[in-house]
Amino acid sequence: MVPDWLRLSIGAAASMFVGMGLGRFSYGPMVPALVESGALDAAEAGYVGAGNLLGFLAGALLALPLARLTGEAAALRRAVALAVLCLAASAAPWGFAWLVFWRFLVGAAAAVTMIHCLAVVTRSAPPGRLGAAAGIMFAGVGAAILLTGAVAAPLLDRGLAAAWAGFAALGAVGGAAALWGWRPLDRRPAPGPAPPPLAAPAGWSPTVVGLVAARALFTIGLVPHTLFWVDYLARGLGHGAAFGGFHWTLFGLGAVAGAWLWGRLADRIGFRAGLALSFAAVAAGIALPVLETGPWALVLSSLVVGAQPGVTAVMAGRTHRLVGAARMAAVSGRMTLVAGIAQAAAGYGYVALFDLAGYAPVFLVGAAAMLAGAAVSWPLRPSANGP
Repeated sequence: MVPDWLRLSIGAAASMFVGMGLGRFSYGPMVPALVESGALDAAEAGYVGAGNLLGFLAGALLALPLARLTGEAAALRRAVALAVLCLAASAAPWGFAWLVFWRFLVGAAAAVTMIHCLAVVTRSAPPGRLGAAAGIMFAGVGAAILLTGAVAAPLLDRGLAAAWAGFAALGAVGGAAALWGWRPLDRRPAPGPAPPPLAAPAGWSPTVVGLVAARALFTIGLVPHTLFWVDYLARGLGHGAAFGGFHWTLFGLGAVAGAWLWGRLADRIGFRAGLALSFAAVAAGIALPVLETGPWALVLSSLVVGAQPGVTAVMAGRTHRLVGAARMAAVSGRMTLVAGIAQAAAGYGYVALFDLAGYAPVFLVGAAAMLAGAAVSWPLRPSANGP
């Protein structure tokens, strides 16, 4: 029999596969095709991506109120169902405004999924398994990136609608796995009184401020690769859409491996050192391809930056160790909310910077944000006794 903590971790992985992996990261390999087909121009493609980040902010605002209204399990299931619907609706060839609307909604679903998956997985993990449980959860994101990279090119050969429909079909499979994984939540006793508002249990201690800042810097640093990486390879360096799709597959391979490897490393060396080390590694991966464009550098960048779900997994473990299980949902909700504001602003800012100066400054700013995240995360200490 599968233990509850592992089943919940698998359910979280499946939910993240749909909400974050497909809902957020499937757009990257679509950008060159959307532009080259004339469905969007380059600026519109950037703003559609930024609209997804704005939706993530909206979802972060609504996640905890939604769970208080419907229950945690119901909020998760509805978010996954909405993400699948959004992917299917994106197949309709009805232009910029239509795509912005559905990308906004799927961004909201991704935020709800992340906040509640984090809370469930971190409070359910047994001692010594926190890094592994978080790694399983974020491996779902990596699996989605890997699959979208592998299937995007053959699907796009059949047209934009076929690609979106294929992603929706993958989402439906992931949604079925999520329903299986969340079953232990239904067996548990009904919760007591509704939790207090987000600010009451979280506070604004220096530890919480530091965690929020580190998460915001991480999301700012990651935006260049999620929005521009495939486009940079395909159009910026002139390698074509197939080359970009291959590297998105490598990005996904790094995500699957990184989600597990960084989590296991943190279990061994500690979440403090693991988080700072993973931040620094991703920062180097972001900057590398504008300093060196040889094949080895591009491959290394795809793999190392692709491993970013592992950074999020380690950050989840670090947050749990610093604030405890009781405050995990509130603090992670606050982190996601502020990160949503930061990444939405960064998304539009990066598009403007790209229009002004091209790819290189975009990636260098992202690398600087990641390095700043490492610096902010290192000195954090728990406000009460704890690891």
